Amino acid sequence: MSDPATMEHGSSRAEFHDLYPPYKRFHIETKTAPHRKQIPNPFYPRVRKVGLVKIVLNDFLRYGVKGFRKEYRNAVLSRPCIYGVFDSKVGGLMPRRQYCTGCMRCVLEYPNVCSVDRNPEFARFGDSYWVPDDPSLAFSSPMWVVNYEASTGKIPIKGMGFKGAFAGDEWDSMWTDMSEIVRPTRDGVHGREYISTLVDLGRKPSVVSPGESSEYRVASIPVPILFDFLPGSLANDSVQESIRLAAERIPTIFVDVAGLIAELPKSQLRSFAPLIDEGFGDMEWERLARVAMIEVSEGMFDRVSEDIRESAPGVPVFLRLNLRRGCKDKVAELERVVDGFHLIADFHGREFEVDSPRFVKDALHEIHIGLVELGARNETTLIVGGGIILAEHVPKAIIMGADAVSIDTSLLVALQAEFRGDVRSRRSKNVKHESFSPEWGAQRVVNLVASWHAQLIEVLSAMGMRDVRRLRGDVGRAMFNEDLEKEAFADIDRA
Repeated sequence: MSDPATMEHGSSRAEFHDLYPPYKRFHIETKTAPHRKQIPNPFYPRVRKVGLVKIVLNDFLRYGVKGFRKEYRNAVLSRPCIYGVFDSKVGGLMPRRQYCTGCMRCVLEYPNVCSVDRNPEFARFGDSYWVPDDPSLAFSSPMWVVNYEASTGKIPIKGMGFKGAFAGDEWDSMWTDMSEIVRPTRDGVHGREYISTLVDLGRKPSVVSPGESSEYRVASIPVPILFDFLPGSLANDSVQESIRLAAERIPTIFVDVAGLIAELPKSQLRSFAPLIDEGFGDMEWERLARVAMIEVSEGMFDRVSEDIRESAPGVPVFLRLNLRRGCKDKVAELERVVDGFHLIADFHGREFEVDSPRFVKDALHEIHIGLVELGARNETTLIVGGGIILAEHVPKAIIMGADAVSIDTSLLVALQAEFRGDVRSRRSKNVKHESFSPEWGAQRVVNLVASWHAQLIEVLSAMGMRDVRRLRGDVGRAMFNEDLEKEAFADIDRA
């Protein structure tokens, strides 16, 4: 019998693994990064004291003498919360509201005794896009969710007893298809089967003939999330350095001013996308070939395109376009000139320069369909940014036609920037600047992306998909409130 410790041709198992190392799943390393300042809890639990006392007395009567033993007594006095809201010395008579997670278990079990309302202090905090005015949306407040994700790197689970509206506007008018019963092959975050979240950004020729050179210029990143440019009015040195460090560690790509190319170390150049816009000055063109990708504003492309192709022939070049009416025609006109487009909405996800701006998902889908009709969708990359502030927005944007997304104000919220009113435009100055450790900031951003990556995998696994690139433009994987309402009203009319 052969030795089980030996492999084919007499090589040892150790030598075999040196030649063929086992596959390692892509993983983003997280570490707790506590809040540097506590934000108000959006949840405000209330208890009817008489009703609570009746519940406690009934429990003691039911348990009898056993109810006075420590383990029984602690369980009874902490009811009906498992997170410690009612764990004070007098139980629920003096709730510790800072521990409420919005799970709504207390409301489900004792609807006549417990309720969870919106915290009025939290309602006064920040931007209206981040803290919705509608009280029923307090339990899904993006501000609270992103701070939790940035602090822990975990997936927030809350609101199982949510009593708000079933549908809303913008991203909330769209739901992803989670038919795990129909497609039972699931991976999940810790599953045995691999789900790829890698995307290629750049030009990918659909046909390459033998003997012909192909223009294959791509930058590959393991998760379809980039960090968009934040001007100095919104991001100070601490914020910008945190973003650069996080992009290097994940790794992904960050967009920043082109002049930064002379200052960055080589390790960060591989994650850098210089933005060449109207404020463009002197630049070390010889370092341009080392960056991940290049972005050029619409007004600068004709002036610098030749210099870019000469200095960095293998680097993908993206045209940065503000979303507005007519973008579809602009993309169709230039899709063979550039390697991709970075489509930008305002920070609330709306188009620019129009009286009735559409939301980013509708403008994006129009451009995606336009490229499909041209037969050029597979060759061209679309990155979309603006209004993407929650993990669920990433797969939704990809379903509507994006290859990848860029995030902006989510980074500020993860770093606990303080908004002093609405922040819609990159020219806004409604952000309070604070200094902090870039190491702490980088970990917060890494945790945020790790949480979003895990949630993206959960969505893909529930759909039975093993590659995020298959999700692009697949609107059959989503349901839209407008379509469902039309069907419902049509059924009513027929009845």
